Amino acid sequence: MMKWPLLIIPLAVTYYTCTYGLWALKNGHWRGGIGVFILAALVLSLAVYGLFFRQEF
Repeated sequence: MMKWPLLIIPLAVTYYTCTYGLWALKNGHWRGGIGVFILAALVLSLAVYGLFFRQEF
């Protein structure tokens, strides 16, 4: 139950990163924009894995 509020920070980072990726795509930086979206997906997936699927000690 307490794990859901911990997702606020990774979601904020992912949102900020995606807005930068959209800006990069609009300005013609295709490789950078795609790379930023991959980075945002990686950050969010690692946060979800760490919070919900990892075994506790």
